[in-house]
Amino acid sequence: MTQDLTISLTDGKLNIRVAIWIEHEENILVSEFPNNLITLPGGRVKFDESSNDAAIRELYEETGENLENMQLFAIIENFFTLETTCHEILYVYRGTIPYKETYVGIDYDDQKLYWLPKTEIHQLKPQALAQLIHKDDVGVVHIVNRDLNKRYRL
Repeated sequence: MTQDLTISLTDGKLNIRVAIWIEHEENILVSEFPNNLITLPGGRVKFDESSNDAAIRELYEETGENLENMQLFAIIENFFTLETTCHEILYVYRGTIPYKETYVGIDYDDQKLYWLPKTEIHQLKPQALAQLIHKDDVGVVHIVNRDLNKRYRL
């Protein structure tokens, strides 16, 4: 199996990740972990895997659905603390999947997927994801997010 692009360095960790933004009516599909961390579905890019291939794979693993109408939506440079200091490059893709109340993928683990009302977007981590609620369809947004004083736990 190919390794995730998470690299331990002297100063912390470098992660290369993908997230998928899927809307239905006035809701966004989110993933919540047992510690109440809420984020978009997605995960780490693997060595020798493109970010768009990783987005397709991760979404299929988590939902059992194939991502359609995919386009790069945003790139977020995310700096935060998770046991150690992390520097993450997050590729956010937008796309569509068939609407369901619940999804069951092959790699569901300990997370649950559900539809979060857009009015609750401030609950997402990283917090920079909330900025995408107002993004139009022109171009890719680049955001630098620094949450070094906040500790996340996955």
